[in-house]
Amino acid sequence: MVVSAYSDPAFIAERLGGAPAAAIPAVLAAQGDSFLVEVDLRAGTGGSLDAAYPSAQTVTFSASGPGTLSPSSATIPGGTTTAVFTVSYSAEANGVAITATVGNGKKAIRATSNTFDITRFLEFVEGDSAALRNGTAGADGAACTTVDRATPLCGIVILPRGASSHVALTLAECRTTDACLRGSLVTQMIANLTANGTNLYDRANPARMELVCDKTMCGRAGVNGFTALWSRTAFGALTPVPACSAKGVIDATLEYCTDYRASQRDNAGDLHLVVLFLDDVRGSI
Repeated sequence: MVVSAYSDPAFIAERLGGAPAAAIPAVLAAQGDSFLVEVDLRAGTGGSLDAAYPSAQTVTFSASGPGTLSPSSATIPGGTTTAVFTVSYSAEANGVAITATVGNGKKAIRATSNTFDITRFLEFVEGDSAALRNGTAGADGAACTTVDRATPLCGIVILPRGASSHVALTLAECRTTDACLRGSLVTQMIANLTANGTNLYDRANPARMELVCDKTMCGRAGVNGFTALWSRTAFGALTPVPACSAKGVIDATLEYCTDYRASQRDNAGDLHLVVLFLDDVRGSI
């Protein structure tokens, strides 16, 4: 038996057609959102497992992490080797895996899926939305107007030239393997940032992410005392972002940089750390 978890390819193609494949995780879903689980179950004798079970088989699902999977069971029709089921997971979590079981006791067959992350928020913004230009496209779906102890970090994406697809924005827990501040979150942006084969953004006219960090987490140093963390892929390690040499421009030798000259604290004492970039990103502090 083989078990795979992934988002509906038709959904991804509709929303993120043209976006770099490396930026799109297998499962792109927030807590409670639907995604797919595929179960390949085969029977046979003499070392050959190529036949379908003649009768319907009940498969039960369990998942790692703090949440629960719904539904917890499904039926694979008789005569079918592969079945795809729509499921959802109830909590934000990293490294979730689904185990499928068919049968009971010593004769039970089990297999576990690929691991995947479930985010706190998943928002889609139309590529020509004014929110991408006026600084209100926040990963929380509310322009990141509230950062606090419960949600200490939130990313706002500014795309002056928009995008050729919808823009997916997620907000999720940092992975334990990343060097984020304790309790921090990570914002991911996925989109097609090309038009007719030409990049929409360049070093002189970059895209921008504003990482808004609550003063309870980012209040003990000056703006220059904080370092953004960055990855250009869905699962790459977050690495420190170098500083830009000039305001509003990415250095010729860099793909992204922190614009400390444009960064600031607001009247509430929250940090606004600005990172300039060219393509799909995950960012944190």
